[in-house]
Amino acid sequence: MTWAIGAHSLLKNFVKLTFQNFGPIFTVLLLISCKSNALQSATDSDFNAFLVRAEHLNDRDPKAALLLLNSHKDELSSQPITNQINYYRIQSAAYSDQALYSLSSASAEQGLKLAKQMNNPSIYIAELAYTKGFSLESLGNIDGAFQFYRNGLDVARSMNNEKLTARGLINIGAVYYLRKDYKQSLITLNHALTLANKLKDEALLGDISSELGILYGYIGEENQANDYFQKSYQHFKNAGKHNYALNSLHNVAINHANQARYEKAITVYRILESEIQENTSNEFIAGVYRNLAWALLNKDDTDTESAYRYILLAGEYVKEAEQHSMKLQYIIDKAYILEKMARYQEALLNLEQATALLEHKSSDMYDTSELNILFLSAKLYYKLGQYNKAYQIQTQYFSDSIIYNQVRETTQIDELVLQYQSETAEREKAILEKNQRIQNLQFQQMTRDTNSRQVFVALLAVCLLILTWFLYRVIKGQRNLMRATRTDSLTGVVNRRHLLQLGEKLFSSAKAENQPLSVCMVDIDFFKKINDQFGHHEGDVTLKEIAMHGQNLMCSNDVFGRFGGEEFIALLPNTEQVDSLEVAERLRKNIAQAKWKNQQINELTVSIGIATLSQQNFDSFSALIKAADEQLLRAKRSGRNKVSCHE
Repeated sequence: MTWAIGAHSLLKNFVKLTFQNFGPIFTVLLLISCKSNALQSATDSDFNAFLVRAEHLNDRDPKAALLLLNSHKDELSSQPITNQINYYRIQSAAYSDQALYSLSSASAEQGLKLAKQMNNPSIYIAELAYTKGFSLESLGNIDGAFQFYRNGLDVARSMNNEKLTARGLINIGAVYYLRKDYKQSLITLNHALTLANKLKDEALLGDISSELGILYGYIGEENQANDYFQKSYQHFKNAGKHNYALNSLHNVAINHANQARYEKAITVYRILESEIQENTSNEFIAGVYRNLAWALLNKDDTDTESAYRYILLAGEYVKEAEQHSMKLQYIIDKAYILEKMARYQEALLNLEQATALLEHKSSDMYDTSELNILFLSAKLYYKLGQYNKAYQIQTQYFSDSIIYNQVRETTQIDELVLQYQSETAEREKAILEKNQRIQNLQFQQMTRDTNSRQVFVALLAVCLLILTWFLYRVIKGQRNLMRATRTDSLTGVVNRRHLLQLGEKLFSSAKAENQPLSVCMVDIDFFKKINDQFGHHEGDVTLKEIAMHGQNLMCSNDVFGRFGGEEFIALLPNTEQVDSLEVAERLRKNIAQAKWKNQQINELTVSIGIATLSQQNFDSFSALIKAADEQLLRAKRSGRNKVSCHE
């Protein structure tokens, strides 16, 4: 009981003392709290300044930026979440610039995970998504990259950030050309270019020009590609992005080599070699040495020894590179150099390694590499005296080349070039219309300030007439250009390119609706004799008459066109085999019984091969054409003036 009273008394005295001294105690606690907050604020401010310094350093020296970032990693956990996300954004970009794509991907992923904890979306999310996407693209995961690019673009658009919207469009445009969708790539990149011109951002304009250069290189417009690479180089120089400018210069050298201007390419590669520094990425160094080796091998006075020395140098840096395509191209190029040095067995071993790498590809980006492997393999086996194997591989090479070229023909490359020319004409038209509006305003102002109203009205009328004439010429030129790209200049029927385009569309539609589609391949028998006997002029007249016969027999939905030389094709949508056989027989008989303008031609016949899409029996339009062509050969071999059907 005494203990309880004593304890109660002590507690009472403690409470009393506490209340008596509350003012001083509160003041001390408040001072401690303020000092703590001030220290935390200063710490946050210092960390932000460090992040700004690291980002600026990354523009010129990504390796140094990474060292700086890693030296502050221990402070990261005590920072606000926004600073942590910004740290991973800069780190992932620096890893990417050093071609360390796996590390870049992991760093971007960490930043995106932290971003999920934020209540409001941050623009850093878009940048992290773009970096993650580029890392996946570089590692060969094109589909995964495309999804991250789309996610980043959605964030940029939701926050009305035009700069990051343009960057997202650049990334997506690049994926489109990797997928061989060149038309959509051009549309997307032009959209990005419009935004970049509006922002007048040199780095952004450098990125877009670089991607447009690559796109035009893919579609065979090397001069246009070179112009864009030169623009890209200048934009990056203006932006102070030295490493990016060197990448553009590298593209200029590659473009020279693609056009067999190897001496010019070597000159540029020598400049790039002199620019290699301690902080230059292994991927960039490997690319310069590998491409320099290829140029030295293929120039007029080939330098095989130097080429071999540089390909070995490239190999030292390829070991560290993560890009699947770089390793693949390095091995193939090394095999070609070994073949020139007559080291055939070593070259074959390299091609075996390349074939193994091809088996792990995640897309059809490397189709030409596969052809290069087949071509060189056939050559090597021939030189080793294994003729049967060489023949088999060469046969496969020719077969795959035909398929590749047919696919390339149907990727709308010509249409893309036409679209570019049409868009150029549209821009000229828009400029003329804009000039017209400006001149109208100028003349209106002038007429208000002068009494010579009639003179100015006359001048305005003359300007309007001139502008109208220019607009008429532009529109007429567009129409003529469109017509010229779709019709055969000699016969006036549909040409090969448009035939293939229409065939692809009809094939897709027939497959989707489960309807038949017949293809008739028509070839004039002994046409060479007509040219030899009567001359090429009479041969051309005969081709026109054949085209007229074919066109007259077609229904409204059918298509008859010239496939090339003395070959024609009829596309018969919604037509079963038995009906297509009837059409083909009617055409064959009409031509056999026709009277020709050149009365010395007593007899002229055609052979026809037919193939019909039915019950999903063909996977592609090219396969359908191939089947029709095989039946045409069968008709020829059975005596000509025949119709043969695919069973």
